[in-house]
Amino acid sequence: MDAPLAPSLIAQLQQRLNADRVDHPHFIGPPLDISPLTPAQLGSLWPAIRRALRDHANPAVQQLATAIVQQATQLELSPALDHTNLLETLRSGVNWQEAVEQLTWFSGTPSAALAGELRRLLAEPSRQWAVNYPQAYMLTQWVDEEARTALRRCVEQHYANAPYARQEFELFGQLEPRSQQALAGSEYWTGHHHLSADPARVLMDDAAYVEFSQQVLSTAAQRLDAIHSGAEPYVADGAFTTDDTPVIARAARVALLRDASWLPPLMDILLPKACVAPTQAKTAPSQSLAIALGHCIEQVPTPESVQALRNALSLVRHASIQKKFTRNLKPAERGLAQRPEIALRLPPNSTPGKAQHRLLASCLESGLWHAFELSLRDWRAQLADTAVGSPFARSLVWVTHGENGQRCSFLLEADAQALDPWGQPLSLEAGCRVSLWHPLSASAEERHAWQTLISQRRIKQPLRQVFREYYLPPPQERESHNCQAFAGYSLSIRPLIGLARREGWKIDRDSGLSRHLGDIRVSFAVDAALYPGRQGHCLSGSTSFARRTDKHWQPIPLQDVPPQVFSEACRAIDLLVSVSSFAIEELARTATGQPLPQMPAARREQRLNLLAGQNLTQMTLTRRHVLGMAFATLIEEGKLSLEGHHVRVGEHAVHLVTGRVTRNGAPVEVALAGQSGKLAALPWLPYDEVLLERIANTVCALLNRPGTK
Repeated sequence: MDAPLAPSLIAQLQQRLNADRVDHPHFIGPPLDISPLTPAQLGSLWPAIRRALRDHANPAVQQLATAIVQQATQLELSPALDHTNLLETLRSGVNWQEAVEQLTWFSGTPSAALAGELRRLLAEPSRQWAVNYPQAYMLTQWVDEEARTALRRCVEQHYANAPYARQEFELFGQLEPRSQQALAGSEYWTGHHHLSADPARVLMDDAAYVEFSQQVLSTAAQRLDAIHSGAEPYVADGAFTTDDTPVIARAARVALLRDASWLPPLMDILLPKACVAPTQAKTAPSQSLAIALGHCIEQVPTPESVQALRNALSLVRHASIQKKFTRNLKPAERGLAQRPEIALRLPPNSTPGKAQHRLLASCLESGLWHAFELSLRDWRAQLADTAVGSPFARSLVWVTHGENGQRCSFLLEADAQALDPWGQPLSLEAGCRVSLWHPLSASAEERHAWQTLISQRRIKQPLRQVFREYYLPPPQERESHNCQAFAGYSLSIRPLIGLARREGWKIDRDSGLSRHLGDIRVSFAVDAALYPGRQGHCLSGSTSFARRTDKHWQPIPLQDVPPQVFSEACRAIDLLVSVSSFAIEELARTATGQPLPQMPAARREQRLNLLAGQNLTQMTLTRRHVLGMAFATLIEEGKLSLEGHHVRVGEHAVHLVTGRVTRNGAPVEVALAGQSGKLAALPWLPYDEVLLERIANTVCALLNRPGTK
């Protein structure tokens, strides 16, 4: 039954969507909440919405239609179209891809009128039918046999020299409807990687396409073998057409997503033999396939595929492919750390080395936010009993999860004896599962016990774990979608972009930085367009989180973000801010509560641009030097120390860049009193003196705090 408020809401929307042009968009009234609408009610509005989206002469109506579509996307509300509304929508000027989407929202039966409208939209058989055969296939299924025959003829003619594309077209009838829609609705394989969903993530669950993928990759490997053995003549870039390459790459991506056991031996043939000529020439049998496979491995790495990429890079002579492979390798290694349950599958004869240790450390560190577990047997076979993994297994803290839900943290001694946080022997249940311990998964008592044990035994951990900083959303922000903990800092753009790229953040020119932690996307906003080579400064904004649903990214409130994901996201952003910030932007008062004189906007902009160009490492060292002189007597007395980027007072640490205070990794709030050791003004120093004063006052407050060790 329709919602009670829906009729009046529908009437208002219909009236506003069909309104005449107004002089100003705001004259149409405030935005309306469409959440009460049912799919059928949204469907009744859909033709008017589609017309309004294309009405460039009426920006007010166009803006309203855009807002409705955005709301529907966030609500994951799709219109349910009846026959009349579908026909009207198709007549509003949709393209093929949009028409395919409208058909997925129609639950009626084919009709002569619908077939005629789609026939008009398809126009006469042409090259476009073959080039966009996934969409053409979906549309002709609603027309008639004549249209379907014409499509087959177009495909056979256009792909006469592209057997792989023809085979994929012939497969369409065997695919599940969801797979057909994924292929027809995506532009991923035309280079729109950032705008369109990857259909391989749907195809990987379709048995027919998985079987097709293995067949395609096997056939492609056989052809490359024949070229290298001399059974077929070698022609530079002649092994596969550019129409076949996307099909082969799509098959490889499906296999990589499934981590198919049959893929590694095929990839060991495909990658090196596609990029290296059988002669001494610097050409390649298929430059397009080599580059496409490198991109696939970068996006969906497995241990074997990354090794194949590394081997191919050592062999390739083609300068362009070599450059591409070099760019693929490091992101692939970082991406492998995002799949720890796969990445820990190291070859049993792996030789310990810096590269292996670095890769394993990255994989294990990602286990701090990925919810992955190994059986005790696999944990021993893949980590504890391997030459590469043994040092890690014996220096990190782990957690066992029993069948009855019991949890127990342990450390493995050199003799393979497990110890609990208090150093007592512990027996591991044979059927338990093992994951990496995180400070947030334990009580304060357990955290302190592990810190004590690690310190007493002088165990050097390969990654910061028991003393790891952790972050919690402020109580007042728990129901909000935005975290303001790192907002208000002036950041130098050049080091920000450099570090963000190394740490695996995606740089979006329009919306700041984003990064995936498992199935959560973390977004860090800044107020400037970011791109490589950009100089100057920007202001940091809020941090937000979203989770991927079937079709869209849905914003989630902070209280619904898994605690370890929130903590690790904040830790990663803290690193960006710590390295690139040079001022606190939005302070109106000093740390002691005194009002700050307001600087003219033009002068402040000039000052910030000057500061942004300074050597930020040197600025931190200078700040540390000044604090060292200010607290020289206390340092000599052992009451505080300067270590790296922190001033340490007992168990407390104050960051020299952000002023953040932690105690053994846990965040601490410090109230600053007006008399707490204010420094003399130092206006000649190349950094924001307010931040220096804030740090100094914080140190003094900690020194005066009862019980500070």
